Amino acid sequence: MTGIFTAEGFRFLYRNDQGELSRAAWWSGLVPLACVLVVMTVIWLLLAPWGQRGLGQRAFLDPMTIVAYAYLAVYAFAIILIAVCYTNLSAKRLRARGRPPSLAGLLPLASLLSGAAHWLYPRVTETMPWILVAGCDIALAAMVVWHLIDLGILNRPNPN
Repeated sequence: MTGIFTAEGFRFLYRNDQGELSRAAWWSGLVPLACVLVVMTVIWLLLAPWGQRGLGQRAFLDPMTIVAYAYLAVYAFAIILIAVCYTNLSAKRLRARGRPPSLAGLLPLASLLSGAAHWLYPRVTETMPWILVAGCDIALAAMVVWHLIDLGILNRPNPN
Protein backbone atom coordinates (compact mmCIF):
# COMPACT_ATOMS: atom_id res chain seq x y z
CA MET A 1 0.00 0.00 0.00
CA THR A 2 1.26 3.46 -0.81
CA GLY A 3 0.82 6.46 1.46
CA ILE A 4 -2.52 7.13 3.09
CA PHE A 5 -2.82 10.61 1.60
CA THR A 6 -2.78 9.42 -2.00
CA ALA A 7 -5.81 8.49 -4.09
CA GLU A 8 -4.66 4.87 -4.11
CA GLY A 9 -4.21 4.88 -0.32
CA PHE A 10 -7.71 6.28 0.26
CA ARG A 11 -9.19 3.79 -2.19
CA PHE A 12 -7.48 0.84 -0.50
CA LEU A 13 -8.37 1.89 3.04
CA TYR A 14 -11.95 3.03 2.65
CA ARG A 15 -13.60 1.85 -0.57
CA ASN A 16 -13.50 -1.94 -0.21
CA ASP A 17 -12.97 -4.55 2.46
CA GLN A 18 -10.39 -6.66 0.60
CA GLY A 19 -6.87 -7.06 1.94
CA GLU A 20 -5.24 -6.87 5.34
CA LEU A 21 -3.90 -4.02 7.47
CA SER A 22 -1.29 -3.69 10.16
CA ARG A 23 -2.09 -2.06 13.47
CA ALA A 24 -0.29 1.15 12.45
CA ALA A 25 -2.14 1.32 9.12
CA TRP A 26 -5.46 0.85 10.91
CA TRP A 27 -4.67 3.76 13.24
CA SER A 28 -3.57 5.85 10.24
CA GLY A 29 -6.91 5.21 8.61
CA LEU A 30 -8.96 5.67 11.79
CA VAL A 31 -7.58 9.05 12.88
CA PRO A 32 -8.83 11.06 9.85
CA LEU A 33 -12.28 9.48 10.13
CA ALA A 34 -12.47 10.24 13.85
CA CYS A 35 -11.28 13.83 13.34
CA VAL A 36 -13.90 14.53 10.67
CA LEU A 37 -16.59 12.96 12.87
CA VAL A 38 -15.60 14.98 15.95
CA VAL A 39 -15.45 18.30 14.06
CA MET A 40 -18.79 17.71 12.35
CA THR A 41 -20.40 16.65 15.63
CA VAL A 42 -19.20 19.80 17.41
CA ILE A 43 -20.63 21.93 14.60
CA TRP A 44 -23.95 20.09 14.87
CA LEU A 45 -24.05 20.56 18.65
CA LEU A 46 -23.61 24.30 18.09
CA LEU A 47 -26.38 24.40 15.46
CA ALA A 48 -28.83 21.99 17.11
CA PRO A 49 -30.58 24.57 19.33
CA TRP A 50 -31.73 26.41 16.21
CA GLY A 51 -33.69 23.33 15.18
CA GLN A 52 -35.49 23.08 18.53
CA ARG A 53 -37.27 26.45 18.60
CA GLY A 54 -41.00 26.81 18.04
CA LEU A 55 -42.76 29.40 15.91
CA GLY A 56 -43.42 31.47 19.03
CA GLN A 57 -39.68 32.06 19.39
CA ARG A 58 -38.71 32.84 15.79
CA ALA A 59 -40.04 33.82 12.39
CA PHE A 60 -41.65 31.27 10.08
CA LEU A 61 -38.63 31.34 7.74
CA ASP A 62 -35.73 31.69 10.11
CA PRO A 63 -32.37 31.62 8.24
CA MET A 64 -30.53 29.90 11.11
CA THR A 65 -33.12 27.13 11.25
CA ILE A 66 -32.69 26.58 7.53
CA VAL A 67 -28.91 26.44 8.02
CA ALA A 68 -29.30 24.01 10.92
CA TYR A 69 -31.46 21.57 8.95
CA ALA A 70 -29.34 21.87 5.80
CA TYR A 71 -26.29 21.04 7.89
CA LEU A 72 -28.17 18.16 9.52
CA ALA A 73 -28.73 16.61 6.07
CA VAL A 74 -25.02 16.91 5.26
CA TYR A 75 -24.09 15.60 8.72
CA ALA A 76 -26.36 12.55 8.39
CA PHE A 77 -24.85 11.70 5.00
CA ALA A 78 -21.33 12.12 6.42
CA ILE A 79 -22.08 9.81 9.35
CA ILE A 80 -23.27 7.08 7.01
CA LEU A 81 -20.22 7.54 4.78
CA ILE A 82 -17.87 7.46 7.79
CA ALA A 83 -19.58 4.29 9.06
CA VAL A 84 -19.06 2.57 5.69
CA CYS A 85 -15.42 3.69 5.52
CA TYR A 86 -14.83 2.50 9.09
CA THR A 87 -16.40 -0.87 8.33
CA ASN A 88 -14.16 -1.37 5.29
CA LEU A 89 -11.09 -0.27 7.24
CA SER A 90 -11.82 -2.52 10.21
CA ALA A 91 -12.71 -5.53 8.06
CA LYS A 92 -9.14 -5.48 6.73
CA ARG A 93 -7.69 -5.33 10.24
CA LEU A 94 -10.00 -8.07 11.53
CA ARG A 95 -8.94 -10.30 8.64
CA ALA A 96 -5.30 -9.69 9.55
CA ARG A 97 -6.11 -10.64 13.16
CA GLY A 98 -7.71 -13.91 12.02
CA ARG A 99 -11.25 -12.85 12.89
CA PRO A 100 -14.32 -12.74 10.63
CA PRO A 101 -14.37 -9.41 8.74
CA SER A 102 -18.14 -9.26 9.18
CA LEU A 103 -17.60 -8.21 12.82
CA ALA A 104 -16.43 -4.80 11.53
CA GLY A 105 -20.00 -3.58 11.22
CA LEU A 106 -20.84 -4.05 14.90
CA LEU A 107 -19.38 -0.75 16.10
CA PRO A 108 -21.11 1.42 13.46
CA LEU A 109 -24.36 -0.45 14.13
CA ALA A 110 -24.05 0.09 17.89
CA SER A 111 -23.31 3.79 17.40
CA LEU A 112 -26.27 4.31 15.06
CA LEU A 113 -28.60 2.46 17.45
CA SER A 114 -27.35 4.49 20.41
CA GLY A 115 -27.83 7.73 18.50
CA ALA A 116 -31.34 6.66 17.47
CA ALA A 117 -32.21 5.79 21.07
CA HIS A 118 -31.03 9.21 22.27
CA TRP A 119 -33.04 10.93 19.56
CA LEU A 120 -36.18 8.89 20.22
CA TYR A 121 -36.22 8.88 24.02
CA PRO A 122 -37.29 12.53 24.59
CA ARG A 123 -40.10 12.09 22.10
CA VAL A 124 -41.60 8.92 23.63
CA THR A 125 -40.56 9.02 27.30
CA GLU A 126 -43.88 7.54 28.41
CA THR A 127 -43.37 4.34 26.38
CA MET A 128 -39.60 3.92 26.25
CA PRO A 129 -37.75 3.15 29.47
CA TRP A 130 -34.49 5.01 30.07
CA ILE A 131 -32.76 1.69 30.72
CA LEU A 132 -33.04 0.97 27.00
CA VAL A 133 -31.04 4.11 26.19
CA ALA A 134 -28.50 3.23 28.88
CA GLY A 135 -28.25 -0.31 27.48
CA CYS A 136 -27.50 1.08 24.01
CA ASP A 137 -24.81 3.30 25.51
CA ILE A 138 -23.26 0.39 27.41
CA ALA A 139 -23.25 -1.74 24.26
CA LEU A 140 -21.62 1.12 22.33
CA ALA A 141 -18.95 1.61 25.01
CA ALA A 142 -18.21 -2.13 25.01
CA MET A 143 -17.85 -2.13 21.21
CA VAL A 144 -15.51 0.88 21.30
CA VAL A 145 -13.31 -0.73 23.95
CA TRP A 146 -13.27 -4.06 22.10
CA HIS A 147 -12.39 -2.48 18.74
CA LEU A 148 -9.66 -0.29 20.20
CA ILE A 149 -8.06 -3.21 22.04
CA ASP A 150 -8.49 -5.88 19.39
CA LEU A 151 -7.73 -3.79 16.33
CA GLY A 152 -5.58 -0.98 17.66
CA ILE A 153 -3.54 -2.43 20.50
CA LEU A 154 -3.11 -6.16 20.00
CA ASN A 155 -0.61 -6.86 17.26
CA ARG A 156 -0.26 -10.60 16.87
CA PRO A 157 -2.83 -12.60 14.90
CA ASN A 158 -5.48 -14.53 16.75
CA PRO A 159 -4.39 -18.20 17.00
CA ASN A 160 -7.90 -19.52 16.21
